[in-house]
Amino acid sequence: MSKAVEATPRTSASGDAEAQQQKIQSEHVDRAEDIHVDGEQGKFSAILGILRKLVGVADVVDLRLSLPSQLLDPIPNLEYWNYMESPKHFVAIPESDDAVERMLAVLAWWFSKMLKHTGKVHKPFNSILGERFFCHWDVSSSSQCSSESTASSSITNVSTGAEATNRVEYITEQVSHHPPVSAFVYRCKERGIEAAGIDHIKAKFTGLSATVATGSECKGIFITLKSRGNEMYKCTHPTGSIVGWLRGSLKVQMIETSYIVCAKTGLAAVVEFKEERWFSKDKGNVIGKVFRYDESKYGDQIASWRLKDIPKACSIVATFGGNWDQQVTVKHNGSERTLIDMAALKIADKIVKPLEQQGELESRRVWEPVASKMRQGKYAEASRTKKAIEEAQRTLAAERKERGEEFVPALFKPNYADSGMPELLDDAPINI
Repeated sequence: MSKAVEATPRTSASGDAEAQQQKIQSEHVDRAEDIHVDGEQGKFSAILGILRKLVGVADVVDLRLSLPSQLLDPIPNLEYWNYMESPKHFVAIPESDDAVERMLAVLAWWFSKMLKHTGKVHKPFNSILGERFFCHWDVSSSSQCSSESTASSSITNVSTGAEATNRVEYITEQVSHHPPVSAFVYRCKERGIEAAGIDHIKAKFTGLSATVATGSECKGIFITLKSRGNEMYKCTHPTGSIVGWLRGSLKVQMIETSYIVCAKTGLAAVVEFKEERWFSKDKGNVIGKVFRYDESKYGDQIASWRLKDIPKACSIVATFGGNWDQQVTVKHNGSERTLIDMAALKIADKIVKPLEQQGELESRRVWEPVASKMRQGKYAEASRTKKAIEEAQRTLAAERKERGEEFVPALFKPNYADSGMPELLDDAPINI
């Protein structure tokens, strides 16, 4: 890659944020071994104490705060932040010959990727520059779900044995540190389906909630059905709001509007999340519509639409709604059925090579020295080990700067920034 992704120009506001960062790090990170956390409630209180000092900072994520190990979960960011909670839904997308059913299958998978957000809120390790993660899932024919009955059968049966027929691979690399950006590709060669995109998030804490949204480098997830003449779906991410700070019980709510669009079929979906009120019992927190549209007339407008903005000229072919974290139903062709039952889902286990077969920049190998100490409850040792890893990265960055070198990703071509659709190098050293 000839030019690394660069951070946005510094302003006086970002200068103030950097000053706050130094204060937080000196008070809470450099003396990490002096922080004592007693259980989940103590962990919550410590995180809240740090975040309160960041109220008003435009993007907490870009500060790259180095939290002590007591406040983290022992899992690498690239491993945790993946979208294949239910690979069975992914391989089902190309199945139907009906374009509307394929769009509904994309929607079912899109909801399934949020399964991690239905439970405990996690904070994984920040990725180091050049870090990579590889894994796969083997989905057997017997467990593969039909796109027309997405949630009607068991959707947790992921096979690791000889019966497996569809292998879903996950390939990702941290391609920038400031801002923190990673590139990823999912692929299932047997089903002729791929998904690619850039992960870049921004976060802001208001004192009552933490809002997590996509950053400027993220254009969405792009799903390509090679088995359907390279039919492509652009799927945008929802915005998450972490609430419950006053009650001491954190929960992720989805807010605002997302969309999925397929120019080739002329089908689009708008998904609208309803803000939940803790003092009321909402009957549902998500609604949406699938509709036909004219790409030449409306293609560049859908990104700004809410449901009320869909023109009458766009014919509605399906409606859906319910609770994104429980069950979503869809009405299509005069009947209603379950689109996805989130309550019945379990996160599919990843198949990862053992540590001794991993490269030195693979996520588990990078962070296992820290994670193992955390699992043993040796948080002071874990924090010192974590700090040593981060200091080594700062040294490497300084040496690159002194030599006038820019970081070059090992797995991806350099043309991903504008399109948001990373492509793997032909000779990428993939270790799955």
